[in-house]
Amino acid sequence: MRKLPLLLALLPFAAAVSAAPDLSAPSAQVFDAVKKPDSIDAQWRTRLCALLPQPCNAQQLGLYRPRGAAAGDYVVLSAEPLAMARIRRDAGDAKGWQLARLHDFSDYAQALKKDSDASRSEARLSLAPALYPVAEGRWAVAVLQTVSEGYSGGGASFDTADFVPLEGGKAVQEGIPFSCSKMIRACFSEKEYKTSKHCHDESFGSLRIAYGETFKPGAPYDWQYTWVQTEWPQNEPRSAATTTRVLFTAKTTERAGFCGGPQ
Repeated sequence: MRKLPLLLALLPFAAAVSAAPDLSAPSAQVFDAVKKPDSIDAQWRTRLCALLPQPCNAQQLGLYRPRGAAAGDYVVLSAEPLAMARIRRDAGDAKGWQLARLHDFSDYAQALKKDSDASRSEARLSLAPALYPVAEGRWAVAVLQTVSEGYSGGGASFDTADFVPLEGGKAVQEGIPFSCSKMIRACFSEKEYKTSKHCHDESFGSLRIAYGETFKPGAPYDWQYTWVQTEWPQNEPRSAATTTRVLFTAKTTERAGFCGGPQ
C-alpha cells in the first residue's frame, strides 16, 4: 500500500504578515529525517535509547534534524517510550551523543490507551516530526494515533492527532484528522490487470493548519484547519484524480473526508 508522505500533513499555510512582527503567529517547526543515520553512528539506536526513559525500544526511534539548526543539533523521536529529545552530536567523539532536553509523553500515552474506546485500543502511537505553535513561546507536539486496515490487494491507514504541549498536561486539541491513505483493489482477472488504466480505488488526505495572529502577548493562536483530499477512481488515469479542500474546526471534524475512515 502506498503511504501518504507525512510531510504533507506538517506544512501549514503561512499566516498573513502582521503589523506587529513580534506578535505575529509563526509556522510549525518541521524536523527533517536523517536519511542515513547509520553513516553518522552505526550504533546510534542503542546509544540514544540509553538517553531516554526505560524501557526503550531501539527499533522505534527516528533521528531528525531541525530545519536551520546549528551543526551537531538533532532531535530523536521515540514511540516506545513516547518521547522527544533534543540531542547534540560531538563530531570529535564517536560516542558523543549528549542529551540537551527531554520531553517525556509516556504518562499521556498510558492515559490515552486506558481511555480509548475498543475501536482504537490497538492504535499505534507516535510523534509527528514537527512542533506546532500554541502561543508566543509555547509549542505542542502531535501525538498520532494510527489505525490500519488490511484488505485483499490493498489496505488503509488513518492518523488522528492530539496536540500536546511540550510541558505536558492536557492536549490543546484532540482527535484531529491528520493524514490518511486508502487503496481498494478493483481488478480481479488477468485481463483486467492488462487493460485497466488503474486497478485500485485510491484516496489520500492530509491536514493543513493556518495560525491566526494575536495582538496580545501570551494569547493562544487561533488554529484554522483545512483538509486536503485526493480521490483517484478505478480504471481512470492519474490525470482524472480530483482534489478537494474543506475547512473544519475541532468541533466539526466529520467534515474532513478522512478517506472514509473512522472518526
